Amino acid sequence: MCRAIRPGMKRDDENGIDERSFRFFKAVLAYVQTIRPAPGISRLVEQLAGAAGSVGNNREEALGGSSRREFLRYNEIALRSASESVRWLRACATRRLGDQAQCSQLLDEGRQLARILGKIVISTKRGGLD
Repeated sequence: MCRAIRPGMKRDDENGIDERSFRFFKAVLAYVQTIRPAPGISRLVEQLAGAAGSVGNNREEALGGSSRREFLRYNEIALRSASESVRWLRACATRRLGDQAQCSQLLDEGRQLARILGKIVISTKRGGLD
């Protein structure tokens, strides 16, 4: 059975993956504002913001999927985006870009989101795709 959201269904609670991914994106946008512009840094900032936004965007697509296979595929993409966000945040931490306390919190949240998405992918695969 596909897990698409139908009218009247409760979407997600305040600590669920969808709300957390939205808060993560907002926090990343706030964090990148703390990074001083420098040669080569703007591309990193754009990649980070894009990957962070992609987590929630792909969850939206997953929830609207017309099949379990589509639900799985978009969650796999969201997982990749979360992992990519972590990679960019690690680069920011290594280069000591922006507010390091924020960066550390975002790294932790990005890793948690990736673990949750990984569990969603695994449980969906175990449940079968037909």
